[in-house]
Amino acid sequence: MVYMLELIGTIEKIEKSSISNVDLIFINTEKNQTQMRLELVNEINPFKEDETVKIIFDTKPASKNDQKLVLNAYIYSISKVQAINNIIISIGGLQLKIETPKEYDDFKIKKEINIQFY
Repeated sequence: MVYMLELIGTIEKIEKSSISNVDLIFINTEKNQTQMRLELVNEINPFKEDETVKIIFDTKPASKNDQKLVLNAYIYSISKVQAINNIIISIGGLQLKIETPKEYDDFKIKKEINIQFY
């Protein structure tokens, strides 16, 4: 199946956010040097540190039911600082921040997506 983007990463660390009941989840993908920081309500956080996760970004609805988590979101902003692309994705007011040297042509501002974690 073809998706917008599929990444394999490791949960590097999980910290408490300054926002009550929100965790900061830091994910790193070594293969393409992408770092992600996910803000997630701790009551629905299924992740553990050092865990490997597959992350799928897509515009089509999730078709399987074996995901750990599915988040509906939209791409809020895309900017470039030196050689690093900064992508901010809004998830009901919380954010997923992606920092990567890669160019993701399918990522467009205001595009609605779903993010599936396995």
